[in-house]
Amino acid sequence: MTEADEARARILEKAEQFFLTHGYSRVTMDDLATELRMSKKTLYRHFSSKEELGEAAITASFARIGEELRAILEDERRDFGERLEAFIRTLAGRYERGAMVLRDLQRDAPALWQKLLELRREAVQKRFGAFLAAGVKLGALRADVEPRLVLRMVLTLVDQLMRPDVLAELGMTAEQVFPRMLGVILDGIRTRA
Repeated sequence: MTEADEARARILEKAEQFFLTHGYSRVTMDDLATELRMSKKTLYRHFSSKEELGEAAITASFARIGEELRAILEDERRDFGERLEAFIRTLAGRYERGAMVLRDLQRDAPALWQKLLELRREAVQKRFGAFLAAGVKLGALRADVEPRLVLRMVLTLVDQLMRPDVLAELGMTAEQVFPRMLGVILDGIRTRA
């Protein structure tokens, strides 16, 4: 790893931390430069704008979440139901920890909000789609269920329900909504013992 790569990684790590702690709109490049003990010029050499830094932080965060979900879904020491519960808990918990930043992005940074939605859709399609297909193959989900259709249903519900404005309207947290939403879908497609 080069010195530039190390500096970039350090900036990203601190930015993610600040965004989660303070919200996206309250963090300035000045704050980050001060916290990192580097000049703004050095910071801007690695990221030309706060938006570029925000996009890089979102992308890095989704990459980590994707790896975490992959590890859960491939953990054959757990049965299908246990992996599903861990998957749901992980996603809902991550969403809940990032609730402030998500509200900020939705309200104040529409381009970054759209990027986040795009990455979220890709992650759900890639990770959850493969998991659904594996569930059918294992016999944990009904064989007559088309995984692509269920995946579309889940994507639609995630897009429509897992949003800061909708959660506020419902008076519920992501940790309350996500498992219930998936429970309604999955209880209808699981095989009966």
